[in-house]
Amino acid sequence: MLSLGNNQIEDISPLSSLINLNRLELYYNQIRDISPLASLTKLTSLSMHVNLIGDISPLASLSNLKGLFIGWNQVNDISPLSSLTNLRTLVLYGNQISDVSPLASLINLTTLHLDDNQISDISALSSLTNLSELRLIGNQISDISSLASLTNLTALELCRNQISDISPLVENSALGAGDQVCLEDNNLDLGEGSEDIKNIRILEQCGVRVYY
Repeated sequence: MLSLGNNQIEDISPLSSLINLNRLELYYNQIRDISPLASLTKLTSLSMHVNLIGDISPLASLSNLKGLFIGWNQVNDISPLSSLTNLRTLVLYGNQISDVSPLASLINLTTLHLDDNQISDISALSSLTNLSELRLIGNQISDISSLASLTNLTALELCRNQISDISPLVENSALGAGDQVCLEDNNLDLGEGSEDIKNIRILEQCGVRVYY
């Protein structure tokens, strides 16, 4: 493992020869160009939170990655990630992502964080049935029908979106005792007797902790 977090690093070209490295931490630096990482094909964990990274195409060759953390960067195209099918944990919050369709192939994901992006369509996530933790806070999502199929979910964060219909969560037969759903700051009708309140009560009766 090599930890270089919390520095002022801009140039990571010296790392390109570390081909046996399996864990690398580069968070809180000033890195833009990650092309030197393309040769580090034994990496299983890579953390690059809070840098200046826009182009993540060099990551496409890192097929052994199980954990990838690139929150608070400048990423908008995540298509290079579509081949990283060994990923279990993927953290992409605070970027400029609108298209999540490249994630549809990452069926081994158990944790996915996409908070504070520009996402409105999450239909591609319906294939990620191993997900237990999904965070989508602060996007532009209104349709959550694709979440009905995610039957391993235990923690679901949907605050600060444009959701008005939560019936897909009731249709998700796996949400139950001890699970958590956050729905604050959406377009829900919270008047007594409304469909949204009825659905919230159904979830609560199943043991789900609902925050609204």
